[in-house]
Amino acid sequence: MNNRVIHVRALQLGERIDVKGLEREDAFSSVPLAFRTSGDGVAVLFKSGAAVFIAMNPVDEEALIRGLADRIIEPLADRETESVRLIVKGEDEGMLTPTGDLQIKAADNDRLLLVAEALAMSVAFAYDERRIAVAFDRIEEVAKTLQKRHLPRSPQGDLLEQIGEALLIQQRLAERVDLDDKPDVLWDHPELERFWARLVDEYDLTQRGLAISRKLDVIRGTADTLTDLFATRTSHRLEWYIIALIGIEIGLSLYDRFWK
Repeated sequence: MNNRVIHVRALQLGERIDVKGLEREDAFSSVPLAFRTSGDGVAVLFKSGAAVFIAMNPVDEEALIRGLADRIIEPLADRETESVRLIVKGEDEGMLTPTGDLQIKAADNDRLLLVAEALAMSVAFAYDERRIAVAFDRIEEVAKTLQKRHLPRSPQGDLLEQIGEALLIQQRLAERVDLDDKPDVLWDHPELERFWARLVDEYDLTQRGLAISRKLDVIRGTADTLTDLFATRTSHRLEWYIIALIGIEIGLSLYDRFWK
């Protein structure tokens, strides 16, 4: 039906969602897991920790999330969320209107899956961008300290935390669908490739992914630089300790020779 409006909401619920064992006969996709709900809604669950709800009311959404509680790995207290209205019109599709609505030709399962894929990537990127922003604040503090020709005080714990944060985000990027690869649905429906390309462009997914990768490189480079600096400082300290010990040994030898 033309000019039909469908509400879609995507949430980043946690680091991951364990979907193993949730397979169901009425699912129309296994990767990601997508199935119809009561009231003709659609739920799409991603291993990356995102869930997308299509044509579902908030009460049903929260009920489904509560049912997934034991399967959400490291649930987020502050969830990333993104919403869009789909306008079903038999015209050019994949374009965001001036009001932020997304136009699609039909509300078939394949198009809904691609919309869910794009929104799931978008909230996952938003989650990573927020975490990276915190790491960059730390880097700025370190840079100001180094500019004054001083090493940060007691940074070992912060350094390890920064490295760990970068590695976790890098792992998430590796586990997520590669933008250079096609979503599974496109292998069976190549006619939707143009629609997917427009979704990637409208949500700026390629550039956001590249920006995150570049920032991760900066974080890792900073961590490596600090590691080298502290290793050098530790090496210099050891050298002075050795010199001091040699001096003490020489002093004791002279004492034994001339004063005993």
